[in-house]
Amino acid sequence: MVFQKATKQKAKLRMALMGPSGSGKTYSALNIAQYLGKKVCVVDTEGNSASKYANLFDFCTLSLTDCHPNNFIKAIDAAVAEGFDVVIIDSLSAAYNGKNGLLELADREKMKLTNNFQAWAKVAPLQNALTQKLLTAPIHILATLRVKMAYDMQEENGKKKPVKVGLAPIQKEGIEYEFDILAEMTPGNMLIVSKTRCPELNDQTFDKPGKEVADILSQWLNDGVSPVMTAPIPEEKSAPTQQQPVAEPKPAPAAKTPEKAPLKLQTAPAKSAPEPVKKSEPAQEAGPFPNKGLFERVGILADIKSNGANKWELFLQGIPSALITFSQATNLQAVKLLGKNVKIKAVTNNPGQYILLNIAPAN
Repeated sequence: MVFQKATKQKAKLRMALMGPSGSGKTYSALNIAQYLGKKVCVVDTEGNSASKYANLFDFCTLSLTDCHPNNFIKAIDAAVAEGFDVVIIDSLSAAYNGKNGLLELADREKMKLTNNFQAWAKVAPLQNALTQKLLTAPIHILATLRVKMAYDMQEENGKKKPVKVGLAPIQKEGIEYEFDILAEMTPGNMLIVSKTRCPELNDQTFDKPGKEVADILSQWLNDGVSPVMTAPIPEEKSAPTQQQPVAEPKPAPAAKTPEKAPLKLQTAPAKSAPEPVKKSEPAQEAGPFPNKGLFERVGILADIKSNGANKWELFLQGIPSALITFSQATNLQAVKLLGKNVKIKAVTNNPGQYILLNIAPAN
């Protein structure tokens, strides 16, 4: 292991807006998002409530009635695949207390098991997978969170009584630590920054947040060098001396994930939204990958490398740039296709950084 000098890198936004009903979480998320990118989409768990603002903002929408955590992962992947700049998750609380959310899944496990600890241990990987997707997806993410009043037992005149100590987000405990910016929305549509890694937002408040907040965020997110995906030293006992595919452990059956997200984003009905990025025709010869957008390519899968941290790099013959995947299932599928002619679908995160979405045998 080697320490390196820290450098400020460009990044994608991770921001959460929490507040009670009527505080303007959805409207504020849309108002900020429109200045962060040209193409905005909403994962709507609130009965298509976001579409009520379609006369004010251009965006596409995907309605989720089944709030299983895996469906949020698929929705984020679909937003990336269709070339959106910003995805709003309205609301992320539904992944916890919605239909087929974490609470329902844990309750079902409690009926089979002897204690609550075992039940939560069964569903914890689902929450971990969603958290990992929120952190690594190559797209700006704005999430709204419902809140409940938090209380603490305090002693007064020798008696203990509950005292209001603030608002707590309705989600798995600790979710607020995963976001770079956490803001509270008041009933008067005032944004109060309660946690931030952006110094310019520290202790700031904004009335009807929109362009001013987005401009500060854009400057902060774009200040720095383009991130370079470097492979840490593998954790295996001995690193391979030659460039050979690194065998990965077989996943448990529950770890299998669908290769393609069946979810499809639709345009908000009251106002036309930007058209999805058109798929490019797969190239038949070797050459550099494009600097932006979704693309397909046909070529021979020449090599697979692992960095020992749930990330794999795949190489097509004649192309030095790596295709990156964080999915063990996708990696295992690729291992079976090593040395064969394959068709890949990928998206450019930043110039020189390519995220693999799908790999299959070429016809």
